[in-house]
Amino acid sequence: MQKWRKRQINRTQTCCGRACSSRHLSAFAPALTRLTRHQHDDWILDEDTKALHFLQPDLVLFTGDYGNENVQLVKSISDLQFPKAAILGNHDCWRTHQFSEKKVDRVRLQLASLGEQHVGYQCLDFPTIKLSVVGGRPFSCGGDRLFRPKLLSQRYGVDDMAGSARKIYDAATAAPEEHSVILLAHNGPTGLGSRIDDICGRDWVAGGGDHGDPDLEQAISDLQRETGVSIPLVVFGHMHKSLAYGGGLRKMIAFGANNQTIYLNGAVVPRVKPAEAMNPSTISTSERDELQESASVGPMSRAFTTVDLFDGTVEKISEVWVLVSGAQAELEEETVLYKRPCEHM
Repeated sequence: MQKWRKRQINRTQTCCGRACSSRHLSAFAPALTRLTRHQHDDWILDEDTKALHFLQPDLVLFTGDYGNENVQLVKSISDLQFPKAAILGNHDCWRTHQFSEKKVDRVRLQLASLGEQHVGYQCLDFPTIKLSVVGGRPFSCGGDRLFRPKLLSQRYGVDDMAGSARKIYDAATAAPEEHSVILLAHNGPTGLGSRIDDICGRDWVAGGGDHGDPDLEQAISDLQRETGVSIPLVVFGHMHKSLAYGGGLRKMIAFGANNQTIYLNGAVVPRVKPAEAMNPSTISTSERDELQESASVGPMSRAFTTVDLFDGTVEKISEVWVLVSGAQAELEEETVLYKRPCEHM
């Protein structure tokens, strides 16, 4: 992996010897953390908007677990002025086991805030960039059992894994023929490894195990075998990068057969950290004033996973930390997770 610190991002790149202006995606999980109960630290609309204006993505993907049914945070995500797609995770239905007939529960409020941008079992088209985002199973907790089965049955008519796989399949086949499909799920599919540090490996037990979603694996397998749907990228979160058992870090990228599909885990948690120590002598008077005005937030680094696509092919994936200080945003660090190898001419 390559690491770069404090530089500008060039949107026009060289793709295996040719100039290209690639589609730029940003995927991340503003999730609950194992380390802090201050969920608001993981997503602040104004601060993250500054970071995203710096990154200039064509599309922003949210992988779920925004808090324990944190309606206000989800509402702020819906207010983000960028093209976006989102899915709810298991923490987003933490207390709600079934929809109430007597009151509007917090899961319904989150779904209402997101509207069509919640892509669970749906296909959301972005014609200007020839991409469609197809959602996996909402509320997933991983493993071979449906989490919150009453919610899934009441809202989506899904009662088992086979029915869930079919809903994902049907949503993907609804994408326009000329579009590439990005699958967005809260948790990744089975079949990507069972070691503790694998992309969907169980990290809370010594023996590990595959904690992926079998319905997502089945849907992808059926789509690849039976249709011409192009799926260059599957994006998810849930399984945190920092391992719970024994320390260490999780593998955040995996590859399908013939590298036709790349699987990306965006759950860098916590995704917000205090900025590195700043040298007062390098700060101008105007910058110092801006910092004082924004003292309630302070300079913070915010994590995003960025993906560059060109003609339906993933060219590059990076984990980036953007430093937001007052009205300014700059790239603090970039770790290149993947760069497509050039084919021999």
